[in-house]
Amino acid sequence: MNRFIEETIHPPANRADQAKTRLSAIFKRCIITSSQLREREVAERKKYLGEWCREGDLGFIFAQRGRGKTWLGMDIAKALSQGGGAKVGPWETGEEPLSVLYIDGEMSLDATKFRERALPGGANENLHFLHHSVVFEEAEASLNLTDKMTQEVITEAVVGCEAKVLILDNLSSLFYGVKENDNDGWELVLPWLLNLRRRGIAVLIIHHAGRNGINMRGASKREDSAHWIMRLDASIEGEPEQGARFTANFNKCRNCPQSEAQPVDFYYRPKEGGDSGEIGVEWRIVDSLEHFKSCIRDMDLDTASEIAGQMAVSPGYVSKLARKAEKAGWCRIQDRRYTFVEYNPK
Repeated sequence: MNRFIEETIHPPANRADQAKTRLSAIFKRCIITSSQLREREVAERKKYLGEWCREGDLGFIFAQRGRGKTWLGMDIAKALSQGGGAKVGPWETGEEPLSVLYIDGEMSLDATKFRERALPGGANENLHFLHHSVVFEEAEASLNLTDKMTQEVITEAVVGCEAKVLILDNLSSLFYGVKENDNDGWELVLPWLLNLRRRGIAVLIIHHAGRNGINMRGASKREDSAHWIMRLDASIEGEPEQGARFTANFNKCRNCPQSEAQPVDFYYRPKEGGDSGEIGVEWRIVDSLEHFKSCIRDMDLDTASEIAGQMAVSPGYVSKLARKAEKAGWCRIQDRRYTFVEYNPK
């Protein structure tokens, strides 16, 4: 009997039905009881940087233009690729060096080269770069990570260099063709990011701040799947004469203990007496009361909700700080508004 007659008498099952049957069988195998869940061995996700950055995380670092996002992103990349307890501010890496893939979609190649060389830590074989300039020079191609085929190729590259961390700098230059304020547009990207998570690959995306400086620019749906979101503000010490200075705050952190949720002030500047182009990194943990003082004294914020947004804490916590400041003599509370006053002890 030829194939045509056979398929006429016994037509093949609809492909959609076959796919549904297969998916149903998979789900049935995967459903487990709470007792089975308790007995199942589940490895704890490895800590990559402090407590807050872990295996398989999706995280964002955002700030206004020129604040220092790339300095911090590249500093993190270098530290993770070195391992051995290398530090970024107060946060320490694990002992094991990690393979890191850093994809740059905006900086000039000479600027990337300068920063990689200037930051602490020598060159190593664990830190890999995929730079938009090199891609164009080699093949006149571009990096558009909204494209499904490009996503698949990047995944192959990540697996090929055994990267445990993927850093994307930055969202606006690497993901185009999607309106930033369109929540549904992020659906072109999210499945890929979740696929990387399931492979145990941590993804750090660098992005710009919105006009208010407190939230990321564009659609809020991007934040839903993030383990942590770090915002870089102007330093409470003021603008530096040279280099980059900022205060790092967590807008969101699923992994953070309270001790790691404190803001950290970073200062990247040329080393005094060092080799030409060498960058030194200074940092200090910012006291919450000191941060509150900066909000009412330097930023002209005067309500609990405004200050809570700036400090990434609750309005109730701001109220507690205000009462402490009032007792200390340098804050006036009137009609639920806070004003800085010079303290003149009697």
